[in-house]
Amino acid sequence: MAKEKVIEDLNDAVDALMTDPHATPPRLSPQLTALLRIASDLRDLPSDAFRARLKSALVPEAAEPSYGPPLVTHEDIRARLEALAAGPRLVAHDVRAALSDLPEMTMRFFAPLNRCMVGVSRFAGPSHWERHPAGDEMLHILEGEVEITTLTDEGPVQSAARAGSLFICPRGLWHRLVPRSPVSLLFATPGEGIEHSAAKDPRRPGRGRASLYKGSGLPASAAGAPLSAHDVDATLNGLPELTITASTTGAEADAAVRTITRLDQCMLGVMRYSGLTPWERHPDGDELLHVLDGEVDVTVLAEDGPAEVTVRAGSVFVCPRGLWHRQRPRPAVTMLFGTPSKTTEVSFADDPRHPA
Repeated sequence: MAKEKVIEDLNDAVDALMTDPHATPPRLSPQLTALLRIASDLRDLPSDAFRARLKSALVPEAAEPSYGPPLVTHEDIRARLEALAAGPRLVAHDVRAALSDLPEMTMRFFAPLNRCMVGVSRFAGPSHWERHPAGDEMLHILEGEVEITTLTDEGPVQSAARAGSLFICPRGLWHRLVPRSPVSLLFATPGEGIEHSAAKDPRRPGRGRASLYKGSGLPASAAGAPLSAHDVDATLNGLPELTITASTTGAEADAAVRTITRLDQCMLGVMRYSGLTPWERHPDGDELLHVLDGEVDVTVLAEDGPAEVTVRAGSVFVCPRGLWHRQRPRPAVTMLFGTPSKTTEVSFADDPRHPA
């Protein structure tokens, strides 16, 4: 009978705790008091408060991006590249925060993406001519409108790019930007061998050409590549939201993706989804994730253990090549992504590094 009374007292105390967690706990034996304390903590288990306390205990200080001063000179750029090489890579970058105090005609770097450097820039006046022999350049216009002139083998091509649009300049082609209004943009620019020119026509030898990095000869002309801006907002119109479950098929996932264009080895596209994704990794390149709406927790299995990065609307994250990662939207997310398309590995195991 005594044992039944102890169980009854504990049940009553737990019921009272579930009804009013702030009520004064009943007087119990020391053993039952200890059990009730555990029950109190377990009651908090599914909540955001418990997860926040656990995270603060396990990870005292989360990595925060440091954007550094605006980049103006070659020395500024080299110093920033050195700082990025020495700093953490698994960090989400808030595009608006990096642009908030950025002076005109300057830029900031976020992270490397394959042959490119991802960053932001702000300007209202015409740029010099430049070309990138090491790869394509991505320009995502965030604010304003700009006219892009690209010099092809067939002659100059004029392209208008408005806020919300995406433009890819093929490798090796001279191009310049003339804003129609103040412009802010997110870029992915290949730095190796980049050339700048203040000449009226940079294809003719003359003064004003400068190389920021050492590079080899130019590849074959990219004439014939499409040179028009892609309207990301229009691409999102009518795009269904994919609810990812254990029974979601590859065909269903593919139907929820809209491809926009390519950036070298990466496919650029958009997707809306909710639910936990399977694990995946890309042995052939880094992956770019740019959250347009909502937010997502990205878990990356790094060499020193799992890392969780929250990527909110307006932020970008680069997942390094070869690392297993998965995404959990909160509760849904709209994403602009750049995914290496040559090889992608997918796993539904609890730990893809050690499949059962």
